[in-house]
Amino acid sequence: MEETKLSQSVRLKKEHAIWRESLFAKKEGFFPLFSGFKEYLPKLSNGAVTLFIYIGLHSNNETGECFHSVDRIASFLKKTPRTINSYFKELEEAGLIERLQLRLNGVSHTFIRPYTEQKGD
Repeated sequence: MEETKLSQSVRLKKEHAIWRESLFAKKEGFFPLFSGFKEYLPKLSNGAVTLFIYIGLHSNNETGECFHSVDRIASFLKKTPRTINSYFKELEEAGLIERLQLRLNGVSHTFIRPYTEQKGD
């Protein structure tokens, strides 16, 4: 018997709920992407959006802090460090992140900044 559209919809919703709950229970590898982020999409390059997602997935869920090096990120995303630095600059200029070097010659810590929907831009 063929699954009806309504039963298919119910099945998909259940699958999503189970998947979401099981991943939230692990408390790793996720971060919220709030609806206000959609305002940034037309203003950012695809690479900057990808980097933002990478930072979010590798940041502390409570502090929004990620301390992966540019070289590590470049290797993972298969880009040059120079390209990654340009994406970082783009995200900083948009106000989505802030980077701090906490120790001399140490790795930079990247913090996800709170963002809200931008009215009138």
